[in-house]
Amino acid sequence: MKNILLSESPWVLEAQTEEQQKERIATLFDLNNIRSNNIAALTRLQELQNSSGAWSWYKGMSGSRYVTTYIAELNARLAMMTGGKLDGAALALQKNAFTYLHQEALKEYKEILKAQKDGVKFTGVSGSILQYLYLVAISGEQVPAANKSAYTYYLSKVGEMLTTASMDTKAIAAIILDKAGRKKEAQEFVASLKEHLTKTAEQGMFFAFNENPYAWGGMKMQAHVDVMEALELIGGNNDTVEEMKLWLLKQKQTQQWNSPVATADAVYALLMKGVNLLDNQGDVRIVIADEVLETVSPSKTTVPGLGYIKRSFTQKNVVDARKIEVEKRNPGIAWGAVYAEYESPVSDVRQQGGELNVQKQLYVERMVNNAPQLQPVTEKTVLQVGDKIVSRLSIRVDRPMDFVQLKDQRGACFEPIGSVSGYNWSNGIGYYVDIKDASTNFFFDHLGKGVYVLEYGYRISRAGTYETGLATMQCAYAPEYASHSASMTIIIK
Repeated sequence: MKNILLSESPWVLEAQTEEQQKERIATLFDLNNIRSNNIAALTRLQELQNSSGAWSWYKGMSGSRYVTTYIAELNARLAMMTGGKLDGAALALQKNAFTYLHQEALKEYKEILKAQKDGVKFTGVSGSILQYLYLVAISGEQVPAANKSAYTYYLSKVGEMLTTASMDTKAIAAIILDKAGRKKEAQEFVASLKEHLTKTAEQGMFFAFNENPYAWGGMKMQAHVDVMEALELIGGNNDTVEEMKLWLLKQKQTQQWNSPVATADAVYALLMKGVNLLDNQGDVRIVIADEVLETVSPSKTTVPGLGYIKRSFTQKNVVDARKIEVEKRNPGIAWGAVYAEYESPVSDVRQQGGELNVQKQLYVERMVNNAPQLQPVTEKTVLQVGDKIVSRLSIRVDRPMDFVQLKDQRGACFEPIGSVSGYNWSNGIGYYVDIKDASTNFFFDHLGKGVYVLEYGYRISRAGTYETGLATMQCAYAPEYASHSASMTIIIK
């Protein structure tokens, strides 16, 4: 259903990989496979852990506090998800890691005391210490006697972080305070977090800012997961957490998530508590004319284990149907799309868009007072051979999307001024341009929420009456998100 053939895009390998992932997804639930993968992962972690208890970025490098904290956090979260405790090799690895982290926290405390003697004042705690306190809180780790003073000092400074603008910092601080018994302060942090949440019927609850962050601490996925965890662990926020799960799933609908860090966070947030999304396989019944589709029927699903159905119809009674009934027969979330292919004169096509929207406007360059000026082209505009035309494409996206493609058709009377394909950077976005005989194609690896404007020019090469053509835009990863502009008739003299 892609408007630009996949073979023409630069994402062929990514598409093949995604298809392979779908085909292999059933193997993820094979118990023997799970045990084998767990043993392999633990063995690898044992090999990479240094004698100090730290893990390094790569084998042979010095221990990294950041990497060690991250791995220890994954282990602690895994124990919380399963409702059990770490044992065997996993427990030994975690103890060694905490030995290293306790030492690093104590070292930082001594440096703070030394700086305070020199008159330096500190507000709150560092990011590393905040993660340390969080690990102690969720794992139940006993603080060594040598670290008691340092731990008490750090804990006393957490309450000072209420005024921070970082949502993930507030969320982690709330968990730490709640586990330490400071319930009232924790609730103040939760109340502050809720003030920033936005809700829509389609996307659930989310933070409507930091759409294009550059720092890890400001990434929407990380902050969203941390806030979900805080609301869940502190309690009394079940409805809010379920709404936030919806936003998380809708992000995966339009983005590849080739980051294992973001994926691990998302899996934890979706499965830690609340409604178990793995308890049901998604019982959806779809009726169109006399055709019935059911996602619980293994023989009819396109990908086993996913409850995914894809069907094409050409018979007249289905094509002429004016109603499609969709029934969700168990709790949880489901989504799908309907595509209709038909022929229509290009002059009859009207602009259409929604979550993804593109509009096309042509301008002719005129000299006014010895300076070039762009004037909008209408059906009454007098155009001549040799005139310079500028195509302005206005794009609006209401959520982040990966692998977005835009095809701008050219009228047969236009010749592009630039005829070299390649990677471009313009107005804050990077994209690949592929110039064809009858169109110019744009490929965006990623588009964040926002409005974008692209412009490029061509010359009028021949006289006559022509259609300017459509600009068609689509998310190749989630092709249900698509838009196209209108066309216009122009006369060249």
